[in-house]
Amino acid sequence: MYDRSPVGVGLRAVAYILDSLVLALTILLVGAASGGIKADTGHRLLDANTGALLLITAASLVYFGGLEWAWGATVGKRILGLRVVMVNGTSPTGRAILVRTICRLIDGLFLYGVGAVLIWASPRRQRLGDRWGGTAVVRGRRGRS
Repeated sequence: MYDRSPVGVGLRAVAYILDSLVLALTILLVGAASGGIKADTGHRLLDANTGALLLITAASLVYFGGLEWAWGATVGKRILGLRVVMVNGTSPTGRAILVRTICRLIDGLFLYGVGAVLIWASPRRQRLGDRWGGTAVVRGRRGRS
């Protein structure tokens, strides 16, 4: 059961660091297994760096959105006993997870500085994605309801 007390920047940052490590390791393993992105001298729509950046961004959005939709938490949040819920305490909806995941592109600006400021300024400790999605990050574990 979770206690519904909102989680601040500190624990969320630790969870994000853990998630970044899991995601980086996954991307490295998949990249190594597939031979990685190769640059050539031919004309292309995207260069290797742009392609890698787009791939990493897409993988991040799938990782965060997919795990929060399936479990209500990413690996980092689960390790720390945190979970994403609707502000009324119920399990997050698909729409809410989609909104909070897309808003990561804004919240993540300046090394998540935008998200941190919004969390500090919010009585419910919500970043932009939480506000627009109607969600909050709370302590405790609970199965989907």
